Amino acid sequence: MINNIFKLIFVIFIFSLLYACAPEPIVRKGFEAKPCLDCHKVKLNEFQKKYVHLPMSKRDCEACHLRHGKIAILTLKEREERRLCYSCHKQMALNMDNTAFVHTALKQGKCLPCHGPHASDNKFLQKKIGNDQCFSCHKQDTFMRATRHKPLADGCLTCHAAHGSQYKDNLIKQETELCQSCHSFTANNFRKAHKDYPVQRGKCTGCHTAHSSTNDKLLRESVHAPLNLGQCALCHKPVTDPNPLDVIAPDGKLCYTCHKKEESGFKVTYRHRPLDEGKCQSCHNPHATDHLKVTLMGKNELCISCHKKKADILKVSNLHAPIKDKGCTACHNPHASENRSYLKASEKQICFTCHPKLENELKEGYTHVPFSKIECQKCHDSHGSNNPGMMKTALTDLCYTCHKKEEKEFFKTYIHTPVNNKQCVSCHKPHASSYKNLLNNSLDQLCVRCHGSMFFELKEEAIHKPFKEKACGTCHNPHAGEYTANTIKPMPELCYECHKNTETDLKASNYKHLPVEEGKCTGCHSPHGTKLGHLLLNRPKELCLSCHERIVTTTARKGHLGMEEGDCLSCHISHYSEAKYLLNAKDPALCVRCHSNEEVPLKAHIKPVVEIKHCLSCHEPHVTEKPGLLRKIKHSPFGKGECKVCHE
Repeated sequence: MINNIFKLIFVIFIFSLLYACAPEPIVRKGFEAKPCLDCHKVKLNEFQKKYVHLPMSKRDCEACHLRHGKIAILTLKEREERRLCYSCHKQMALNMDNTAFVHTALKQGKCLPCHGPHASDNKFLQKKIGNDQCFSCHKQDTFMRATRHKPLADGCLTCHAAHGSQYKDNLIKQETELCQSCHSFTANNFRKAHKDYPVQRGKCTGCHTAHSSTNDKLLRESVHAPLNLGQCALCHKPVTDPNPLDVIAPDGKLCYTCHKKEESGFKVTYRHRPLDEGKCQSCHNPHATDHLKVTLMGKNELCISCHKKKADILKVSNLHAPIKDKGCTACHNPHASENRSYLKASEKQICFTCHPKLENELKEGYTHVPFSKIECQKCHDSHGSNNPGMMKTALTDLCYTCHKKEEKEFFKTYIHTPVNNKQCVSCHKPHASSYKNLLNNSLDQLCVRCHGSMFFELKEEAIHKPFKEKACGTCHNPHAGEYTANTIKPMPELCYECHKNTETDLKASNYKHLPVEEGKCTGCHSPHGTKLGHLLLNRPKELCLSCHERIVTTTARKGHLGMEEGDCLSCHISHYSEAKYLLNAKDPALCVRCHSNEEVPLKAHIKPVVEIKHCLSCHEPHVTEKPGLLRKIKHSPFGKGECKVCHE
């Protein structure tokens, strides 16, 4: 026991010694800042890279970031990347302010497309090295053709400045001077290749591409024939002339020395202004370009350089396919034409060159007026629009730009859903149709497309004749109406259009069924069809009791035989009658039809039934808990069977 005590004391001593020697823990007080990297641990990996941004190496995150953040700008101290970087790279800021041409990314205020903000394995914190960095934005196609300029292999920065330059295209020197740093303009092979012309006075890129080409001379993709054949003297003055690079004739006239056929062909009604003014070089380069027909720019850009008002057309969501595929010259002749707007075909035919099926539609029995006059631009924008089908306005409003009268007419209480949604093409064809009113199907099939389930559910049942024949227009207005379900007339006028005898007899009758009198035919009948005779909505008993529920005044559901069998019409007429309660005969004649020869009633009534004047004085005609359908409340003598107290 003593040994155990000594052991315990020794253990306590050792722990006390360790505690005394341990460093005093750091206690954070108040709102002392917590290091960013305590939470952003993933950023610790940046320290493993070869080059670390100076603020990052000092763990000075707040050199660039706001500690608590700032809405929508990723917690950066400056909204624009460039301004943030310039806060330290002040010399770069001064250089760029005095630079004529600035790299596009930097001009847009962006440094991060090329540089990593924290660290990188590449010098200058570049995200990629060499040309790969440039190809992040610049498509490689034009750099990877068969013949490549040697500096391309050495790197883009051989010729270009990374951030900006005093020279166009961010070149490090003036173009001719830059080329001369590799190519000697006085060398024999150079002079021979250029027919001894002093080409250094011009621009090398006027003929050659600076990056790659499909030919072995690094000429551009589209080359003027004389240049390709080395026939410089066809256009330029002789080499011996003091100004050999001058042309032998002014622009326009010079071109026609070779293009004689084109000159005669251009003598038509409508001539493009540059052509008319003899300014061929407004559109064409006399040597070479990377665009077809040696044009200065490609496809649409060339046209838009003058027709600036059309520039926005390329931004629409539904651009005309020919413009997208071939450019403006798909429809327009760039030089001259016999047609307005330099169209390649007349306005009446230009659309049909691509849409031949539509031309065949002109032969249809019914054509939309603008279509029959071939006025396509009444509805469509020939270049493109933000609406489906290149419509000039939203499809939902297009028809009403002409059909203003119909728009007002259709504004009624009840509107057909497609009309309400302005979906005219749900029922009508926009160009032509075999059916009247440009319907996209026959009348008997048009409604079936949307309301088909109604027709299929009533096969081989009791069907209203117009519905069976799918003649929906007999009762309904296809666009809008003032009456429920777009009916062309209110009830019962609509029903009386066919059921004229009912209308005549009803007017002559003394007693009328309330729904009939109020014109609520559909209270009992389906306007289309049911599985029951006479288009009834339910079996007669259930149908009648849906309104006349007070007839069943007790829990008993049995009673009068007709009532029990649900045969209300054995005693009543459904629409009108000469007798009260719509009976098909007066009391007691109605009752005598069934009860005239029964023995039991004879004993109960003392005298023959035929001599009784009013059966309903004593009997309930429908349901009662009393035997013999006697009314619940009885005269005391009658209840005791003492009829002779009052009767002889």
